[in-house]
Order: sequence, then structure tokens, then C-alpha cells
Amino acid sequence: MPHRSAYSTLREAYARKACTPVEVTRSALAHAQVVNKQTNAFALLDEPRALEAAQASASRWDAGEPLSLIDGMPITVKEFASVTGWPTRRGSVLTDPAPAVQNSVFVSRLRAAGAVLLGKTRAPEFNWKGVTDSPGYGITRNPWNPDLTPGGSSGGCAAAVAAGVVRVSIGSDAAGSVRIPAAFTGTIGLKPTFGRIPVVPFASHFSGLAHFGPIGASARDIAEVMETVAGAHPGDWSSSMGNAQCINPSATDVSALRIGVLQSADLGPMDAAVQRGLQEFLDGVNRGGLACQPIRLDVQGASEAGAMLYRLGCARSLSNIDSAQYDRMDPGLLEYLQYAGELSLEDYLGALAIRDAFASKLAEVFTQVDVLVLPTVPVLPFRAGINVPPGWPGNDWLSWNPFTPAFNLAQNPVLSYPVWPSECELPIGVQLVAPALEEGRLLALSSWLEERMPLQRGVAASYRPAV
Repeated sequence: MPHRSAYSTLREAYARKACTPVEVTRSALAHAQVVNKQTNAFALLDEPRALEAAQASASRWDAGEPLSLIDGMPITVKEFASVTGWPTRRGSVLTDPAPAVQNSVFVSRLRAAGAVLLGKTRAPEFNWKGVTDSPGYGITRNPWNPDLTPGGSSGGCAAAVAAGVVRVSIGSDAAGSVRIPAAFTGTIGLKPTFGRIPVVPFASHFSGLAHFGPIGASARDIAEVMETVAGAHPGDWSSSMGNAQCINPSATDVSALRIGVLQSADLGPMDAAVQRGLQEFLDGVNRGGLACQPIRLDVQGASEAGAMLYRLGCARSLSNIDSAQYDRMDPGLLEYLQYAGELSLEDYLGALAIRDAFASKLAEVFTQVDVLVLPTVPVLPFRAGINVPPGWPGNDWLSWNPFTPAFNLAQNPVLSYPVWPSECELPIGVQLVAPALEEGRLLALSSWLEERMPLQRGVAASYRPAV
């Protein structure tokens, strides 16, 4: 299937007329229909508009005048993005079904670069949890095993990439929602520095936690998309530093990177396969000649503060919903309303103080190392349609997600890299954390890992999910 090829391969094929953007788009759309029947990954597929964009791209390639590195490349976006002509349902049947009249800034940038938007991917109701299902739209499933969840809340994005429909899908992340599904589906997920990708007109209720970010099949594909979508925008205060430094993986000398490894005392309980996969990852890093050193940091404490702010944000996102409609909503999301009502101003200010302290400690860590390594989540993908793994002691999804919210709190860039532990048929994720604006460092390290760790079976390898 030509649409599964890396963007660089497609560019070469377009240039020598071995295939066209129209052919690639038709192939991707046909595959998406098959995948959707098995995974429920897509909220919307717009064949007419996608083919129109592909035809325009084909004309540019025929003239030898592509607009960008991603001209003619199929891509999808999470349901929360605003795309003119498509509804923004936010995973809920209670939202306005009318077509949007304004694009998210990154959507406008994708279109201006000639990318071909196929449609929107599924998310849970109002992005509220780390798995992807909703009362109105059903369960989204993992392409590696449809009995399992792909994670969330950008689970549809990850499923689309893992199944080989697109090379990149852009999701959002306020408490791990790009990194968790990347970990559960064997894909690469990048939460950029806060403000790298403008969020307007997305109305964020999450106190500076929310980021748009790509899930992709390779670091190179992600880097080429980031080159298009990142950068400051005058209508978004949070993006004011977005142009301060270009995202240039080639500027990083990976061999000189100092790798910090969060110590087990700061990690807590983990599935044995996650522990094994993390150690095998570190063994590969050591074989590659990179220097590793232990780091102590209270990530879980910061994640608890981040989780509190996240729950408050979820509760605030319901402000325009008629309470008479609550019985049609996900019960777990409604519990966050009660939670928010029980918090005090002192609780809120305390979380902000933890944010400041953790960000300062993390900045100090980056005087000692260049990249911090820790697991993405401590569990393997579990059964689809439930919020916590069977037998897990907590009943809130955030209880099994102790490692990702801390970095939304600190607003650093983080990449979840896929690892396939030995004697395990499921992937895990390893988080690579860098200082602000150092996405290029993470993407360079990811590319280095892709070349040197053949045990990994990501979507770029010959093995494919059976969809």
C-alpha cells in the first residue's frame, strides 16, 4: 500500500511520477474504511475534500512546485481540532453538530503546506481519560489486538498510525493524551514544549497543561510535520516563544548526549514487562555508547498536582452543558464535577506551588543531563471498554498514569518511544524528556534509536497489525 511509505519515500515517488498524491490518498482512504470497521479509529472521513486536496497537490508535483516537505501527504487530526466544514464534537453527543467556521492554527498551516487531511480521529468525551471510548460513539480499539485499548485520549490518532493509515496524526495532550496511546500502540508520540504549536481556537480549561502534538511512525515524519505546524501566532499568547528556536534534529550530536535515568525508588510499582522493556531499552542505549547516570526526582508528586489541575479542567469543560443532560454523559467524567466542588482555593494554589518547585528541580536536572528517561506508563495495554486495568487498586484512570502529568505541569517537551519487551506481544513506551524548546534533541535521539535497536517492532518495521 503506497500510503504506508515514509514521507521521504513518497516525495521521491511523486517527483519521479511513480505514484501521485491522488493514488496515495485513495489507498489511504480505502485502508481507513477497513481499519475503522475493526477499531473505530475515525470520527469522520471526508473523501471528496481529501481527493480535491490530493488533486491540487498532484498538479503542483507535476509542475515541480510542491509547497513543502508534506505536500500531498495524508494526515489526520484529533476530533478536538477545529476544521472548517467539519463538526467539532469533542467526543460527545451533547456538543454542537454544526460545521466549524474556523480552523485551528495548525490545521490552517497543514493545508497551506499542501497536506491532505483525510478526517478526524476518535477521542473520549471531552478528552477526559487515558482510554478512548464514549457513551455516544462507542469503543476505539488497538490495531495490535482489537480486544485491547489503544489508550487515550488521542487513541484514534494512535490507532490510525499503528494500523498504517497515515504516518502522522495530530492529537492533544494535557495529562499524557499523546504519550499514553503512543505507548499502547507501538508508535512515537511527541508532546512539544507548551506553546510550540498554537492551540487557538481550542478553548483550553487546563491551566497551561494542554498541548497539541503529533503521533507518528518515525521521528523524521514527525519532524517534517513539526516544521510546518510549530511557531508563534499573534492570536495565541502561549505560542509567543514558539519561534525562539527552530526544530532541527540534525543540529544534535547524539553521541555526546548525557542520559539521565529516573531511579526505581521514584517509579513505584510497574508491570514486569514494563520493567523488562525499560531495562532492555537502557541496555541498547549503553551498547550505543551513550553515557547514562541515575537521577532522583519526585515525578509522581508533581503528577498528582498535575492530575488535580487536570480534573479541574475537565470539570470546567462541562460549563456549557445543561445539567439535565448529565445522564447522557460518561459517569466517570461527572465524578470530576463533584471532585472539583470539594477542592479549596488553598488546594489549587498548592498545586501551582508544586508546579513551580518541580519545574525548578527539573531545570536543575538538565544542568547534569541532556535527556531524562523514564517509563511512559507502568502498565501494558489492557481490555478495551474499561478505565483501569483489571485488579488495579485505583478506580480513576489517573491512578495508573503517574509519570506523564508532571511534564504537562512543567511544560517540557517529551517524546514517548516504543519498545517491545522480550517475551511480550505488546509494546510499552519510554519517555524521553528534554529542556524547553529542545524537540530537535528528542527527535534526533529517536532517529538514532530507530537505527540501532532492531528488536523494536514499530509500524516502520515489516511487521504490521492484522488490520
